[in-house]
Amino acid sequence: MNTNTANTEPNYYLVRTIQELVEQGIVGIGWSGFNFAEIGNAEEAIRQINDDYGVGRYGNQIRRFFNIEEADIIVATIPYAVAIGRAVGSLFSDPNYSDKDRTNQRKVAFPRDQEGRLVTIPRSSFSEAFQRRLRVQGMVVNDLGEFADEIQAALSSLEHGEDHSWVNQLHTEIGKQRETFKKKLLANIQSGRTNLQTGGTGLENLVCELLTIEGYKARVLSKQHFGSFADADVQASRSDRCASVHLLIQVKHHQGYSNAHGIDQLQEIKEAHQGEYDDHQRVFLTSASVSEEVLKIAEVANVTVIGGMDLADWISEHIENLSEETKASLGIYEVPAVL
Repeated sequence: MNTNTANTEPNYYLVRTIQELVEQGIVGIGWSGFNFAEIGNAEEAIRQINDDYGVGRYGNQIRRFFNIEEADIIVATIPYAVAIGRAVGSLFSDPNYSDKDRTNQRKVAFPRDQEGRLVTIPRSSFSEAFQRRLRVQGMVVNDLGEFADEIQAALSSLEHGEDHSWVNQLHTEIGKQRETFKKKLLANIQSGRTNLQTGGTGLENLVCELLTIEGYKARVLSKQHFGSFADADVQASRSDRCASVHLLIQVKHHQGYSNAHGIDQLQEIKEAHQGEYDDHQRVFLTSASVSEEVLKIAEVANVTVIGGMDLADWISEHIENLSEETKASLGIYEVPAVL
């Protein structure tokens, strides 16, 4: 554990939280049914969570959140940018916070401008390796020690007022506009206010196109491909000199919240076709939101979940490479804008 006195180097952590909290100088994570501040010990918290529904691969992330100490450096992700600050005080819990999946919290002193606004740095200002680390899905609390020099240099610039505030505010505003765009796009997809093919086929074809952009060979499977209850809509593969990746994706075009039905269908592939698809990573993709309960079921079944906002992020990331026909079907148009 880091004691972090004046003579020791701070630790560097990524905490994936929400912008609303970051604006308040707070980072918060999940496990809302467990008050980390009262438990007071990472191993005891892990034991309790494991006894309840299983901790899976999240044990080390919980340990890192407990191990954060005064003056450790925290990197918090926000749309297209990061906020970097120093941890203040000990962890605490806010059971009344509106987002129940962010109730275990820590205060962080993030730099602010003369008007008290949060100062952020565009992700594009960092190395490609650092940007890749920020995009890793499923990692709520991560060790960024290998990027210590890069992070410390950025924080030093912020603390000495060397950031170009106009450029920074411009990037922040662009990030907000992009978030508005993604929310509107997702709402249109969920409600059917697009020209995608009906019956889920349009969303399946969109997933294939996104996978193809990322170098996969992808195809939509027939509804009779697996037979019985087992089902996946898209199969994709990508290989290079070091590794091969094979995916089976169940796609659901839903509003509101998706239940675990799609996960059960993917699980049935494993049961009904024993050994045949063991080299395939199973993915449940839905245009809807996914509850914490369903995420727990997916964790136990070793199924990766891509929820509605993750889908919107994915589409936004590859807008420039989408076909004109697909962009038109989604109602996406590009015009110059002045912020």
